[in-house]
Amino acid sequence: MKQTTIALNISKYKKWKQSMIDCQKKFKYVKFHKKIHPFLRKILFVKRTLLGQNLTILNDKSIITENKPIIFAVTHIGKYDFEMVMESLNSYFYALSGDWELMYNTIDDYFNRINGVFYVDTEDKQDRHNSYELNVLALKQGIRLLWFPEGIWNLSDHLPMQNLYPGIMKAALETNTEIVPIAVDQRENDFYVNIGENINVDVLESDKVTALRDILASLKW
Repeated sequence: MKQTTIALNISKYKKWKQSMIDCQKKFKYVKFHKKIHPFLRKILFVKRTLLGQNLTILNDKSIITENKPIIFAVTHIGKYDFEMVMESLNSYFYALSGDWELMYNTIDDYFNRINGVFYVDTEDKQDRHNSYELNVLALKQGIRLLWFPEGIWNLSDHLPMQNLYPGIMKAALETNTEIVPIAVDQRENDFYVNIGENINVDVLESDKVTALRDILASLKW
């Protein structure tokens, strides 16, 4: 019964995405997500403190302009990278996330929805395409996105970055949106966040995806 309910809700969500794209609708509740963001950061601070975790922001060279879209490109190291970055950023965003079927109706799922989230079914080619178009629509409406361009956790101690999926660069170019690179590192209960300078993707080298990967790797190492 639970699996059937999850499947029905995911199907409904996919139809909502298609409708948003087809009709180029305005996103609702953006003001709510902006207002609730500071309170959610406080919740994460309390949670981190109770877990005995430490957070150090090594640098923050980003420039965030009011009512201007940004793509936060984040290295993907594991379970807590989203929380550490959210606590580090004094800016709302919609997070891009897969595996909704695994998180459905969990505390993390509800937290994501209150914050603002776009789920993607990574096994569904059409939904991957629609998710990209939804991201573009959001950026054109001034919404900021948190994007993990590696797609999967990088658990290697020897490889600073996995290869990046090109969608993040394609969306940035299509919407003329700057990227803020963010590297996260973990040493047991100690987390480190390094926020780099805004990137104007037009001035990157011809292989722009590799250039972004190199910037993220240099922030991490």
